[in-house]
Amino acid sequence: MSLLHGARIVAIDTETTGVETSGGHALLEVAAVTLVDGLPAEQWSSLVRPGRAIPPDATRVHGITDAMVATAPEPAVVIHELRQRCADHPLVFHNADFDLPFVLAAFRAAGEPPLLNLIIDVLGLARGLYGVGHNRLERVAERLGVKVTGAHRALDDALTTARTMAALAEIYERERGVRSLVELSAVSRDVIRATRR
Repeated sequence: MSLLHGARIVAIDTETTGVETSGGHALLEVAAVTLVDGLPAEQWSSLVRPGRAIPPDATRVHGITDAMVATAPEPAVVIHELRQRCADHPLVFHNADFDLPFVLAAFRAAGEPPLLNLIIDVLGLARGLYGVGHNRLERVAERLGVKVTGAHRALDDALTTARTMAALAEIYERERGVRSLVELSAVSRDVIRATRR
């Protein structure tokens, strides 16, 4: 796993009140799993007080209720902690086009410096190997023999994202000749752009 040797990478996942930041939708939960040398080394997650009611459709997806977030920290507190964990490390998402707008909006609202980190998208890497369709996180993980600890809660999905990225990085290094995280990032984002509907 020389591509990830010596690297410190942070996998991030979110749960939200809706599918877009427009319409006042916001973070409900965020998690960060730090990979060191390709292995999960640190885990952190927090619920977030969203400042609005959680729609029933959203609760059906992730199980987070208004009662669960009633005493959660304010967004600025959670985002400050997330900013410290991100530092300047490469960040990994499964479908960055979903999570990243929520994270960036929360950073702006909290007055935190913008994220200029390298972004690696597991969805793009999966599409690059398997084509478009059937690339839900759990499906990709199972295809690669990666342990899935749960689904639709931020920490479980961040752990699965981290492990899946490590497995995909190994394949891209071995079979596609990728030699750096910058190159892996570029491949993942290029595939997303080429396959965006």
